[in-house]
Amino acid sequence: MKRDVSIGIDIGGTKIVAGLVTVEGEVLYKQIVPTATEGKEQIIFQLQQMINDLLKEAHKLRLPTLKGIGIGTAGQIDFKNGIVRSGTSNIKDWNDIPLKHEIQRLFGFPTWIDNDVNVVALAESYLGAAKGYNNVVFLTLGTGIGGAVIQEGKLLHGEWGGAAELGHMSVDRNGPACNCGYKGCLEAYASGTGIANQMKRMLRKNPELYDGQIENITARDVFQWASEGKQFAKSLLDKAIDALAYGTVNIIHAFNPSLLVIGGGIIDQHSWIITDLQNRVRSLGISSLVQSVSFKKAAFGDEAGVIGAAYQSFLYSQNVQKEGASNEG
Repeated sequence: MKRDVSIGIDIGGTKIVAGLVTVEGEVLYKQIVPTATEGKEQIIFQLQQMINDLLKEAHKLRLPTLKGIGIGTAGQIDFKNGIVRSGTSNIKDWNDIPLKHEIQRLFGFPTWIDNDVNVVALAESYLGAAKGYNNVVFLTLGTGIGGAVIQEGKLLHGEWGGAAELGHMSVDRNGPACNCGYKGCLEAYASGTGIANQMKRMLRKNPELYDGQIENITARDVFQWASEGKQFAKSLLDKAIDALAYGTVNIIHAFNPSLLVIGGGIIDQHSWIITDLQNRVRSLGISSLVQSVSFKKAAFGDEAGVIGAAYQSFLYSQNVQKEGASNEG
C-alpha cells in the first residue's frame, strides 16, 4: 500500500538532518551533514544537494509523489511568507532569507518553513507525547531554550510566526544579560549556555573553587560536579531549575495548557529535572491552573525535527494555493 511521503529537513547550528518521512512518522531514509560555516549561500547549496539525493532515493524506493518539503530551523521564522527573519548565533549569516521561495524555485514542490521547536511540537502533537491533547506547551532545553504552543489543536504562530519565544521570557529584570539583549531570560538561567555562563561568573568570583580553565567549562561539567556532590554546582542548578519553575508558572498562567512537554539535550541526559520542575510548579502560582497540568518527556529524540518538519506537508498541503506554492516543475 502506498503511503504519503514528505521530505523533512532540520537545520541546526552544528548539523543538518534531512529525511524521507511517512505520514505515520517513519523515517525511511536519512542524511546528516555538518552545517556549513561559510554562511547562507553554502547552506542553501547543502540543502539543494541533500534534496536531490533524497529525490533519487525516493525514486529507488518507488515511493509515490512527494507531498512537499518541510523545513525547521532555529530562529525567528516568518511562517506566512517562508522567510528566515532572524537566525541564530550558531549559524553564520542566517538572516533575511526567503527560503521557501528559493526551495520552491529550485524544486517546484510545495514548501513550508517554520521554527525548529514549532515543528517538534507538530511531531509530538500528532504522533508523540501530546497526541490527543488540544492545549499543550512545549519547552526544549538545550544550548538555548525553545518554546511552542498548541492552542485548541492548532499551532500558535502569532501575527507572522514569532509567537512563543518562551525561552526569552524574563523572570528577573535585574538578572543576567541574555544574548537576545534582554535581561533575566529563562535561557540565561536554565539553558546549557546559561548554566555554563553562570558557573563561569561564579568561579571568577570564587577562584579557590576551581583550578582549571574557567572559559572551557560547559553545562556538562556543572551537572557532573553536582552529581559528585559539589555544593556550589548543586546550588547553581537549584537556582536554574527555580528560575525555570517560575517561568513555567508564568507560561501556564498565560496559556492554561493541560499538558507540558519537555525535551531537548539537557532533558535527554537529566530527565529527573521534569519531576523536580513539576513539584516546584505545583507549589507556585494559581492552584486551579498549575495543579491540573500534566508533565511529560518528549517522545522523540534526534529525529523529532525531521519528522515534524516533514509533517508540515501533510497538514498544510490542502492550502497549497493559499500559501502561494506551486507543484509545477
